[in-house]
Amino acid sequence: MALKKRWLCVAISAGVLCGCSIAELTPAVVNPPTVTPRPTATPRPTATPVPRDTGWQAIAPGVEYRELKIEQGDRSDRLRIARIDPAQNRFRVLYQPDRPRRVSEWLSESGALVAVNGNFFDPQNHALGLLIQDGQRRDGVVYQGFGGMFAVSGDDVRVRWNVQEPYHDEPLTYALQNFPMLVLPGGAPNLEIDDNGRVSLRTAVGQDRSGRVVFVVSPAPAFTLTEFGQWLAASDLDLDIALNLDGGTSSGLLLRSGNQNLGIDSWVRVPNVIVGEAR
Repeated sequence: MALKKRWLCVAISAGVLCGCSIAELTPAVVNPPTVTPRPTATPRPTATPVPRDTGWQAIAPGVEYRELKIEQGDRSDRLRIARIDPAQNRFRVLYQPDRPRRVSEWLSESGALVAVNGNFFDPQNHALGLLIQDGQRRDGVVYQGFGGMFAVSGDDVRVRWNVQEPYHDEPLTYALQNFPMLVLPGGAPNLEIDDNGRVSLRTAVGQDRSGRVVFVVSPAPAFTLTEFGQWLAASDLDLDIALNLDGGTSSGLLLRSGNQNLGIDSWVRVPNVIVGEAR
């Protein structure tokens, strides 16, 4: 019995010693350090360069839009230009002296495709030159011997020179008169403009040799009136005639293109505009 106890104690002692020895000889498991990758730099998006000349962009049947950067001496500007075929679109003159609006508001509220500011007006927002709306003479005096007229008679749309074709109370659907002529019939620039050498924002309505109506807005003070007429006559717009419209802070030309507008808005509210819309 005593012998058995001694053997049991020896066995237990050996087991304990064996256990301690194994534990000490087993290497510890060491996890490798976690390497955090450096963040990859996201390249900045490259700005799409704005072309010097966008060329004509079709906005709707018979309606085209173009932007063109120009230099005039030490001045530069980005012109906004619209070209509209009267065979596919009709024109109206809208006038509301008691509720002038910016060109963008006229475009939105009229539902038209194109809107451009109209003729000169006084501090009470009354048109200075003749203005006809819906066949009725609304306001303004008839310019005789100077200036010109944007005239709509039914489906016929024309830009006229008052010296060559004065207004004689003929029935017109829409019309407005302004001055001076920038390009005389035949495409020659008007060199007899008294502009005092002042530069300003400009708006013009013209007609090319194909009969299309062309609106041009210079939204920066880049041209005198004489320079504006010279540029228009020498441009690739192929203009046969062009009339100056109200300029300065009134200048604005906008075209509806899907859910956005193209062009440039007037700085101030104007009492009348010319709009173009699909027939």
